Amino acid sequence: MGPRRTLIVGSAGRDYHVFNTVYRHDSHHRVLGFTSSHLCPDEIATYPPCLAGPLYPEGVPILCEDSLEHYIVSLGIKDVVLAYHDVPEDVALELAGRVLAAGADLQLLSPERSMLATTKPVVAVSSTRSGAGKSPTSRYLARLLQDDGLRVAIVRHPMLLPPFAPGTLHRSATIDGHEVDACAGVRREPLDLAAPEGTQVYSGFDYEVVLAEASAEADVLIWDGGGSDLPFIRPSLHILVADPLRAGDAVPDYPGDVGLRLADVVLINKCNTASIEQIEQIMTQVDRVNPAAQVLTADSPVTVEGAELVRGRTVTVIEDHISIRLDSLRPGAGMVAARELGVSGIISPRPYASGQLARFYRRHPGAFQVLPVLDRTEEAMAELAETLAAVPSEAIINATQLDLSGILPDKPVARASYQLRPHDTDALTHLVRRAIKR
Repeated sequence: MGPRRTLIVGSAGRDYHVFNTVYRHDSHHRVLGFTSSHLCPDEIATYPPCLAGPLYPEGVPILCEDSLEHYIVSLGIKDVVLAYHDVPEDVALELAGRVLAAGADLQLLSPERSMLATTKPVVAVSSTRSGAGKSPTSRYLARLLQDDGLRVAIVRHPMLLPPFAPGTLHRSATIDGHEVDACAGVRREPLDLAAPEGTQVYSGFDYEVVLAEASAEADVLIWDGGGSDLPFIRPSLHILVADPLRAGDAVPDYPGDVGLRLADVVLINKCNTASIEQIEQIMTQVDRVNPAAQVLTADSPVTVEGAELVRGRTVTVIEDHISIRLDSLRPGAGMVAARELGVSGIISPRPYASGQLARFYRRHPGAFQVLPVLDRTEEAMAELAETLAAVPSEAIINATQLDLSGILPDKPVARASYQLRPHDTDALTHLVRRAIKR
């Protein structure tokens, strides 16, 4: 009968990981493509041969998701694997309907099939929604474990990247103490400045390689998830961060709902801004689907480094684009900091923007007060630098996780970020230490 003709649907995260761990060396399936919602109908990119493995010497095509039905029919696809790392469940159901109507079977793989094992203890941090506070939680845990004298590595979910560029040299991971290169020739991922000093941050596309490097350097690993995705590494302790500010959303995210059912600990974050009713709604949901989970609560205050440099001045606020793109995350840490510090004014960057930034403001007119970091390519960084130089503000509030010192104009800069403040630090500490010892 030959191998099953297979297509993997995702968004440059779990889809690649599922291929690498389940299908890359499986001769019973032939993966004829990934799909991407970021490609136009006439665009095709390639998952490179160096990542695709010996069964795919030409790599694997990355196809436009809008043309999903066309490819199912024209390629004779029998199985479509749904491997999104963050998508509303109604969208996932719509994709399922499209697949079934086009004549293919829909595959949902157990997370166990793609979880990697390591001999080192792993504390995994995931969430039910993007923006729940995973990275502040990971940073808090890294400091906690470092205080215990342990070497800590944060293994980060792959960042959302554009399609692989043709004709470039690709590597699965380049790892050192200062920067991470997820795919050479496409973009570089600077070390997260908010990570505790001495913590190594690892990322890439081939997590068997990433995990081997991280395990060799650290006593304990922290998985810092992306979106609502599940851990790529089998955890000793799985902490799921829940966002009560979105407790009333009618449609949950996939696979965050799966993560909620798997979690050992549910940490309800943002209690300092949520209502009692919202917090209780999360508790009721946990009790219904995962009553064995330990439930803890925490606040998510904004802290500012260098507040005295911007107080009373006009400012430009820089934030990661996700806090703008997801309306439910507004306002971001930068805007909260500006208002709490009593700056004399927030200067809109919109009149000075060009290129990608100008197009972003046309799509998101309500974001006019904030300067977004859209991605980390040289082109995007150059546009950001040009816009920053043109905005006539007296100071800057950087609320991203990036070191932007190389492109910032000669103005005072304050750094704003969300932090985790657990209500019961002893309980969280006990759970983490017990899991590591076990």
